[in-house]
Amino acid sequence: MSIRDFDLLSDRIRLHYQADKRPVIIVEGPSDERMLQRALGEEFSLFSATGRSAAISESKALSAFEKINFRCVVDRDFDYEILRLQQEGFPVHPYENADLEAMLAVSRVAIDLINELGSSEKIATHGGAEAVIARLREEVRPVTLLRRANVENQWGIVFDEVDLAAKIDKRTVTLKTQSYCAALDRTSDSSPGQKTLLQFASGEISVANEPSCPKGSIPYFRGRDFLSFLSVALTSYCGTRRSHAVGSESLESQLRLAGDSFFRTSAWLEELSQSLGASPS
Repeated sequence: MSIRDFDLLSDRIRLHYQADKRPVIIVEGPSDERMLQRALGEEFSLFSATGRSAAISESKALSAFEKINFRCVVDRDFDYEILRLQQEGFPVHPYENADLEAMLAVSRVAIDLINELGSSEKIATHGGAEAVIARLREEVRPVTLLRRANVENQWGIVFDEVDLAAKIDKRTVTLKTQSYCAALDRTSDSSPGQKTLLQFASGEISVANEPSCPKGSIPYFRGRDFLSFLSVALTSYCGTRRSHAVGSESLESQLRLAGDSFFRTSAWLEELSQSLGASPS
């Protein structure tokens, strides 16, 4: 055990707040902190946790000790945790859609990214950038349904153990659903089996509650799932890029940078600022 194990974010924030009374924003990690810092300037103190669970737990610890003006900014994801926190009046301000990347991807930012990185000839062949985006959103839906079903049924499937991009046909940018479900099935002993996963992916068996964003951001999906489809599309379907040049991690960074202007002027950011008694710089 190292001294870092005793370094609680909530304690650091309490100490910081004694000297700096600016409103505090707790985020999931450094990339969120950088984007919010660019958008908000110096009116707020930002602190990074080590993931969503840590951001929420540290925020709970902070609120239990003393009155500090803060908000916890996290992904909504596919469970009910954020909904419960909001119903309890907890100071959480989730991104629209499932997460920040999805929030940006349903804006015009994704279209700009395709036009910049794709082949104009191939994009035109498929009806333009908006048509390409619509296709990718359609193809990512089975993954969304499987993520929700996994939460509702507590199967314990580990999605991050499966390379989604490897399960997407490069020529048609369609999900190889059977292969994907087979791979997911192997990640958990509690999985219901490949057949049942296929039924949920196709919609033959419906999830109890469709995942949705209270702010109306649609369609609902995990941003990195969408970027996996975009990554594959840019290598053949609507582009000529090499796979290593448009990997999902690279696209995530480019999406965030391209989305700066949209993010700075978004109603979401204005609501966050107002909830903390300030205005974006």
